[in-house]
Amino acid sequence: MADTQHDNLVQRVQKRLNLFFPEEILTAAMIEEALEDREIFHKPSDILPYLQTALIDEKILEVELDGLTRVYFSRLYDDLPPLEEVEENGVTTTIEPPYTTGDYLKQMSHLISLPLEPGIGNLYVRHSKRVLIRFFTNTYAVELGTVFQDLADVRGLPVLRLAYPAIGRIVRGAREFRAKVPESMQLIVMIMGKRKHGTIRTKVVDISASGMAFSIAKEQQELFRVDESCTLEFVHQDMMLVRLNGKVRHLSKVRGKQGTEFICGIQFDLATRAIAAKIESVVAMVQRAHLKELSDLSSESGLKLIL
Repeated sequence: MADTQHDNLVQRVQKRLNLFFPEEILTAAMIEEALEDREIFHKPSDILPYLQTALIDEKILEVELDGLTRVYFSRLYDDLPPLEEVEENGVTTTIEPPYTTGDYLKQMSHLISLPLEPGIGNLYVRHSKRVLIRFFTNTYAVELGTVFQDLADVRGLPVLRLAYPAIGRIVRGAREFRAKVPESMQLIVMIMGKRKHGTIRTKVVDISASGMAFSIAKEQQELFRVDESCTLEFVHQDMMLVRLNGKVRHLSKVRGKQGTEFICGIQFDLATRAIAAKIESVVAMVQRAHLKELSDLSSESGLKLIL
């Protein structure tokens, strides 16, 4: 009886994998091993910590629709309950009802995401048959298979409602490790002026041993061109850490809590081993700060966040 139940489980998992990851060819033995190693997870409770981490850490999501190569970007969002009206002395006011960040995820019924960027993805997702969301931890990528349910509204903000993921998996070596820069760290990058504009001072979004992403204002997009070189200086607590050159690799935008964010991706020109070593030390510093921030958030919220 136990063997039959186990075989049925493997078959159910295989069907879900075939739906969301049709390019993968996995035997029953491979699936059994991945389930045992927790590299594949199908139970809603096993998926929950990854979603809570993505929400609380405000991770950027890569979103694929129907297996197409075009990638869209978004973030998970909280499904906040409506404000409550309270009348006192004939005056009606609104107050926040009792709610803790991410409480809705514990229902394991659905996800809320901000609209996709580029915006055309919000049309395509409504007609998609499957949605794959991907985000990155310190050592691997997490991929979750879901489907679009409906357009929704959270306190006047248009959002996307997705089904709670049916399957998830860990993908190691999906890309080079990138360390997210905590807001409190205040790691600044200075981009030396070109084409008659002054030096730009802005915050670093994330950084790896070979590249980085930084925030720019909407009107600053025209100051950068893909494949163009630029000179960068990293500054932390008013101290210059390293100066080097880099090449613009992409200009992207993603929705955030404060609206659309514009991001520039840079590949470093590691001309010497000394420069490479300095960048590696910055990455290590950022990683330590991010892990501490996640650990503190985990302790404060009582949630099992994925570090």
